[in-house]
Amino acid sequence: MLDSLKMNDRKKLLLNGEWSFLLDPEEKYVPTTLDPEKLSDKITVPGSWEEQGFGQPSKHQPIGTWKKLREYEGTAWYFKDIFISDDMKNKSLNLVISGVRWKTKVYINNHCIDECNSLVSTHVYNVTDYINVGRSNRITIYVNNTMILPLHDSHIHSYHTATNWGGITGGIHIEATPPVSIQTLSYYPDLDKNKIDVHVELTNTTLLKPDDYLSIAVYKKNGNRVTHTKKSLLSNSHKVLVTLDLWDEAILWDEDHPYLYQISASIIHQETIIDHKVQSLGLRSIKTMDKNIVVNQTPRFLRGYVDCCIFPQTGYPSWDKNHYLKQFKTVKEYGFNHVRLHGWTPPKPFWEAADEAGIFVQTELPHWSNLYTKRDTSPNKEVHKFLSQEIERVISSLNEHPSFVLLSLGNELISAEGHEALNEMVNKCRSLDSTRLYTDNTGFGHLPAHDREGDFYIPTLNAHPPVTNHYAGTPNTFEDYSMVTQLESKPMLAHEHGQFTMYVRPQEKEKYQGILQPHWLKTTMETLEKKRLLGRVDEFIQASGVLQARAYKESIERARRTSGLSGIQLLDIRDFPGQGHATTGVLDVFWDNKGTITPEQFRTFNDECVLLMRCKSRTHVAGEKMNIVIDLSNFSKYFFEDSQLIWELKDRHGDIQQTGTIPISSAPHGEVTTIGVIEATTQPNISQELLLCVQIETSDNIIKNEWEFWTYARPTLHSNSNQIWSDVSALKSSIYGMKHNGKIGFQDFSYKEAKGIELAISDHLSTELLQFILDGGKAWLMAEEGNQYDEVKTRFLPIFWNYIWFPSQVGTTMGMIIHDHPSLEGYPHDGTSNWNWYHLVDGATAINLETIPQIKPIVEVIDNHNRGKHLSYCFEAKIGEGSLFVTSFNILQNLKRPEVESLLHHNIYYLMSDKFTPSSHLTVGECLGLFKLQATW
Repeated sequence: MLDSLKMNDRKKLLLNGEWSFLLDPEEKYVPTTLDPEKLSDKITVPGSWEEQGFGQPSKHQPIGTWKKLREYEGTAWYFKDIFISDDMKNKSLNLVISGVRWKTKVYINNHCIDECNSLVSTHVYNVTDYINVGRSNRITIYVNNTMILPLHDSHIHSYHTATNWGGITGGIHIEATPPVSIQTLSYYPDLDKNKIDVHVELTNTTLLKPDDYLSIAVYKKNGNRVTHTKKSLLSNSHKVLVTLDLWDEAILWDEDHPYLYQISASIIHQETIIDHKVQSLGLRSIKTMDKNIVVNQTPRFLRGYVDCCIFPQTGYPSWDKNHYLKQFKTVKEYGFNHVRLHGWTPPKPFWEAADEAGIFVQTELPHWSNLYTKRDTSPNKEVHKFLSQEIERVISSLNEHPSFVLLSLGNELISAEGHEALNEMVNKCRSLDSTRLYTDNTGFGHLPAHDREGDFYIPTLNAHPPVTNHYAGTPNTFEDYSMVTQLESKPMLAHEHGQFTMYVRPQEKEKYQGILQPHWLKTTMETLEKKRLLGRVDEFIQASGVLQARAYKESIERARRTSGLSGIQLLDIRDFPGQGHATTGVLDVFWDNKGTITPEQFRTFNDECVLLMRCKSRTHVAGEKMNIVIDLSNFSKYFFEDSQLIWELKDRHGDIQQTGTIPISSAPHGEVTTIGVIEATTQPNISQELLLCVQIETSDNIIKNEWEFWTYARPTLHSNSNQIWSDVSALKSSIYGMKHNGKIGFQDFSYKEAKGIELAISDHLSTELLQFILDGGKAWLMAEEGNQYDEVKTRFLPIFWNYIWFPSQVGTTMGMIIHDHPSLEGYPHDGTSNWNWYHLVDGATAINLETIPQIKPIVEVIDNHNRGKHLSYCFEAKIGEGSLFVTSFNILQNLKRPEVESLLHHNIYYLMSDKFTPSSHLTVGECLGLFKLQATW
């Protein structure tokens, strides 16, 4: 046993604390010209320059990102005199610098040792030959945080994310090891062959004695040894391969049971352990099988989110393991088992936490550029060399972490086709470590992949031909992304899925206690205050948050309905502070819940097993039968043999209208299985919202989901329809008995009594219609696109990412607020955007009411917070002696849909009744300022 042997300990000398410090923006200094004792500036390691008061106050006034209180890009010098005690004599000494970007140089006693410029690993310098043991030694460190290579957009240092930070944020130490020591300990489990290949690299092997040997052992958490082997070091090779047979009852590392062993390697000479290295070991396999990603021989659906290197208090990655443990606890509560690191590789505490939490991690090279977009053009040689070196550093430094399962070479690097230089790097990754999966880039490139190299691909499902962003969510739940996944035979993950936004939250400002301030709030709040909308912000937050949650539910379920999809990478579970400020999260940037959806609700559509619904419409005629297909996306341990699905159809009060069961014979792993069809007959003659609740009970879990449907009673003919006039031909078949005429004429409509007309309906404002209103008539203006000034095109789904970053997108609003109003009595709604409104508002134009603040919308459109326009789909007003009712819904295009037909007749009954008495007034000029006047002669 090793415990009985004498051990030469490794030693670690921490150098954290106060250092002499100098900023050198002009790079005019060298160590020999500086006397640290005469430098008045001091800095603490670990820490950044900016948070310790160095740099200039920022003059930047960003419109759509946070503001750094101080900024500095350039070089800086650290100085410290360190006494190296005698117990480090005859040892190999490495100076380790953690948490720097981007370049360092090290001087010992004014001798330049070397330089390092990695963004993915610690900077390590062998200083053995330069340190004077038993004496004081001057250590000088040069740090350069400028953009050394053209990789500006990578999230490890963009202003929008990690803020171009400077400093030494992870700490400094000297590690002392014996002359003959273990440099690296790497392992490669092969569960198919029941073995583990252990690779050990040694230093100074020429000093080994003939009887020296290497001992490899694996221990459980309780310290019990499970396997042990020895290997002679007689060959003096600095690379040693030891193969361990997998022991009985070996426990695998997985998302639900992230078990970690300890593996130790020891160099032993006689009865003394010359050197000893211990690290964690997770037994995990990952491979592809057809279109599935398979972990430990079980297909998985990677339920991922994107981590964009956002640290709102400091602007640089945390070195606190507890920070990441809390983060992973939160995301697991929401059902996530996977994270994609957008253009960065975090420090070691992240990986230790991911290992313990059971998170599948995709890391990326620090790379987001256009250097590989032209297939026939070679990339920048210096960049390509740097990235190739970073591959080696990533794969080597992360070997011990079972959570490291995927590696992408960067974000959105190619055009439709790939690039041979990226293919070469993918193959290099495979040659270095075949126990992970690799791909050429995240997000771009058309499928099929043809000659692109990758074990899996990450297409943008909502932007990959033939799909467009408009396809991200509709009421037709037979839709999925199979038209994309069928293009490729390898596994696919959905790139930056979602990106649905909600209203900005001013209350988050008080959370910022560090070097960063949410400057987007300054410009936004100024706008909202000027427009007198500050008092409405909480309403907008609540209503837009409801729509965001509904959009995410459908978009994620749409992905889970898709055969051949292996996962999603949601952008994002939390907000993104830059690029215009994207309020895409159900959490804020501090990982706190915004209150729009609970973790339990989110897991109903984002877990290892998800019940799914397929139905062509969410809206039905009251009394008709609904046929609803129920699917199960199963990526769990369950087979659901001899199980049953229980379903209930409830009204909005929770009263059960129908219930039933569907037997389940089986639901295999890694597949979407159709469970059966629910046939539900709805109550006749009732317009109502219904809730379909489904669940399957297992021995230790209840899998459940729910969806809303709506029924609409068939409208009855209005007894006074002959008192309705319209020039809209499309209404003739919907309003039986109304008078239709293409032209009005002044004489016919100067006075409404002349023809006995109570209500006039038109899709444009004419002089005659305006006259009819002024003389006491009631009018419904179905405002069509192009017939009003300063109209705003809308979509049902909320704005994608944000308006500042993508101003030309079609839909730039955030849902609607449906106010209580007599015109909507008996018409089912919950006051916010829901799928029964989709065909009424998707593609509709909102009417801009900014010039008439006295008008209160009936159906209010929430504009994006950057612009803050006062918008409406429906309002009413008095003009002269008459009354005007205005809508801009897509009524005329969708008259056959039950929700549209019902709304049409609801409004007609209201307009023909005594309840139609608007309280707000418009002048003729105000009306003409809203709508384009059209002549009819």
